[in-house]
Amino acid sequence: MGPKVKFTREQIIDAAFEIAKTEGINAITMRKIAEQIGSSVAPIYVNFKSIDELNEALIDRIISISQELLSEESSGNPFYDIGRASLRFASEYSLIFRDLVMTNNSSIKVYDEKIIPALIEEMKKDPELEGFSEDELMTILFKMRIFQLGLSIMVANGLVPEVYEIQDLMDLLSSAANDAILSTRLSKSR
Repeated sequence: MGPKVKFTREQIIDAAFEIAKTEGINAITMRKIAEQIGSSVAPIYVNFKSIDELNEALIDRIISISQELLSEESSGNPFYDIGRASLRFASEYSLIFRDLVMTNNSSIKVYDEKIIPALIEEMKKDPELEGFSEDELMTILFKMRIFQLGLSIMVANGLVPEVYEIQDLMDLLSSAANDAILSTRLSKSR
């Protein structure tokens, strides 16, 4: 009998991510991951006590990818960059995006708990958002998420008319952001 092959947590998370990209987050099972890495399920259970623990590690990977996409955007306007990174994620990882936002699961709650504070911190760097309280920033972000999620769902499902290029979509996001910021300023001054 040959030596047992060991797999790292990262290799197992990589396999889970590949399954999520091609089949969806809900399709991930220990057995599928084992097939993906060419192993029994034993090495997976050595690294993860349960599928829930593995899914949490997968969400951390997805958050890391989201943050990486955000860091690649550098327009000088952090709020704009958040929108652009979101549209990129919806386009490049459409199945994962759909699973996160279009199904009732705990993954989006975990994702939100981890990513929302980071987005608020990015918004605080934006000169256009200077002077807003954290609650006001949360309100602006929530308004934008409503619009952005609708647009991102259209992107993820290939529903955006072909005449719209990414810049056109960003212009729509920017216009909606300006409206959300203006309405918050008006409410604040009352």
